[in-house]
Amino acid sequence: MNEARSPEAVLTAVGDLATAAEQAALVRLALSSGLLQRCAEPIAVDDLADILQIPRERLSGVCDALVAMGALVHDGTRVRLSATWTPLADDGVHVTLERALVGAEARRSVMATALSPSADYWEADARQRLALADGVTMATTTEFGRTAVSGVLAALPEVTEQLRTGARWLELGCGVAGMLLGVLHAHSSVTAVGVDLASDLLAVARERARELGVADRIDFVEGDATAYTDDEPFDIVFWSQFFFPTRTRTAALANAFARLRPGGLLLCPLVPGDLEPYGTGSALAQQSSLHALVFSGWDIPIRSGDTLTEELEEAGFQVRRVHRDGLPVTVVAQRPAA
Repeated sequence: MNEARSPEAVLTAVGDLATAAEQAALVRLALSSGLLQRCAEPIAVDDLADILQIPRERLSGVCDALVAMGALVHDGTRVRLSATWTPLADDGVHVTLERALVGAEARRSVMATALSPSADYWEADARQRLALADGVTMATTTEFGRTAVSGVLAALPEVTEQLRTGARWLELGCGVAGMLLGVLHAHSSVTAVGVDLASDLLAVARERARELGVADRIDFVEGDATAYTDDEPFDIVFWSQFFFPTRTRTAALANAFARLRPGGLLLCPLVPGDLEPYGTGSALAQQSSLHALVFSGWDIPIRSGDTLTEELEEAGFQVRRVHRDGLPVTVVAQRPAA
């Protein structure tokens, strides 16, 4: 019998999947309780149990499981983050990790409808939609998230040049506006408008804008991104294209074109599901296929850098480049100057 098809091999593969799901749930628990963050420095298990108000025997079992998966190191009577997990001690990394895990859980719920005759993004409840939005943006209320935004901008010099001169920024499909809030925090002369249909996500974005001290420089508009108008042109339009189904895309791009000043820039990020395969069976290929399953179920076309370039050029934009050196992959286009 072919070993790859043996019952033992199948059971092992299924067991690995089940273990990974359980470990993800354990990490979410350890993050939300503050357990992992408190292990940035070696701490006695007894002290950790007292701080978290958890019986020592139960906490010891949690720590043993975290040690087994490589998150913690047990040093006699004390535990601490392993070398791989040490970055969790940096400001905000744990928030990004927790949101990624919560987002994965929301996508798992969406995948439960993958074989249904039809599915709709708006059938997801508010909690799930927030998790999905947080899962594809940056936690810019944290230092780590703001540093990540700065890294993205540093790789796009044509964008940073615009921002330094006091650009107006329009985001179509802003959701919780993670990237946008990071831009406003980094560039005090930038003003912005964020447009989205989801009032609950906009409420979260407004609260985070107040937390960052940038609320006076951004207007959030509840409405259709394909129909938003403004008396003044924008220097930059950011289009969250991976939340726009097929039926809306032509109108969204036409509106982005109309809202930009001649010579203004259009930025279009791609989520992992939009990336070209990097080898069957690779971690990125597996991630890409799962993202594609979620978004294509809502009639959102899966775009690579090349296919999105074609779509933008058909809408009248000049594509300057596809920035692939890092995530998110971003297509930078321009409304012709004349």
